[in-house]
Amino acid sequence: MVLYLSRNENANLLDRIANEKSLHVRKMSGNFGLSEFIVRDMRKFASCRYFCVERLAITEKDSDFLEALQSFQMMYSARIIVINESMNEVDSLIRGLVQIGVTDIVTAPHMTEKLSQLSECLSVEGMLKYKPNTAKVKETDEEKETLAHSIILKEMEDEQYRFDCLNINIGVTGSTRRVGTTTIAMGLSNFIQNHGGTACYVALNLNRHLDSIANAYNFDAEEDYYTYNAIDFYEGMLPKHDYNFIISDFGEVKREAVKKYKESDLHLLCGASNKLFEVVEFADGLKPIKSVKPQILTYIPNPEYGQLFNSTVTNKPTIIKPVKSMLDFNVNAFVFKGIIEKYIVETSKRL
Repeated sequence: MVLYLSRNENANLLDRIANEKSLHVRKMSGNFGLSEFIVRDMRKFASCRYFCVERLAITEKDSDFLEALQSFQMMYSARIIVINESMNEVDSLIRGLVQIGVTDIVTAPHMTEKLSQLSECLSVEGMLKYKPNTAKVKETDEEKETLAHSIILKEMEDEQYRFDCLNINIGVTGSTRRVGTTTIAMGLSNFIQNHGGTACYVALNLNRHLDSIANAYNFDAEEDYYTYNAIDFYEGMLPKHDYNFIISDFGEVKREAVKKYKESDLHLLCGASNKLFEVVEFADGLKPIKSVKPQILTYIPNPEYGQLFNSTVTNKPTIIKPVKSMLDFNVNAFVFKGIIEKYIVETSKRL
């Protein structure tokens, strides 16, 4: 998700690029005191991947603007993108942004070039122009491991599994809101269905987002549930059919749902662990369900808090990667297979 703060007249600037890159944009337009926004409102958008700010929508002077961005960097991991077409290459604000590590800077005055710069900022590598060193480095052990992982994922694409199990309930919950719980639950459902099994998704959280998701992804509507890619999606109700797996999305850990979650056959706990407050939230979310020893799913933890995080969780965490689509089943395929592997009776190749 892109969180975009802008003046009213530029509220739709990111629409075309976001559509091309399959990114959701949360727009907020008007005039903002950035420091106040970060303190009072930013936590609601803590899971965003990009924080795009139009400089002219911010009321603070440059020095306070830079200070607010530094505060943001201490609390959140989103990539910061600053838009200000009035800046030039020798502008002191550009130098200040680069000094604090903000290198995704849009300065083009004309729309075509501006959109091109925005597209680069929203790419995997981001804008290279202001990075201190963009020279290609030698392949590291981590890159080799990533390459090996990619090869394994490629081989897995054509795998088909046979399951003899019936209605295995996989409970998925999150340490707090907006940590990818629904994305993991839907991705796992899609992975099972695309690799030879049957699965359904059951929304048992209080968010009632299924209607919006169904509309966004063009699900087919049945009488009281949805279908997509041969997967049935239910909102707060018992499944109408039998499946190999029932994926139950409990959303954020809630006291009233703990008992039902514990009754699941498999238990997954999703959460973020990059910021100190996220590690604390993870610990709080784990407490009421610690007895079932859930499998911990998180993005790469911040090394600064690694020891604290490891002392918080009961099991070694499973690292997941961010995805662009809630229904993506390829990026985290290795994780999904590991979750259900003990139920696989036979593996074959897709014909």
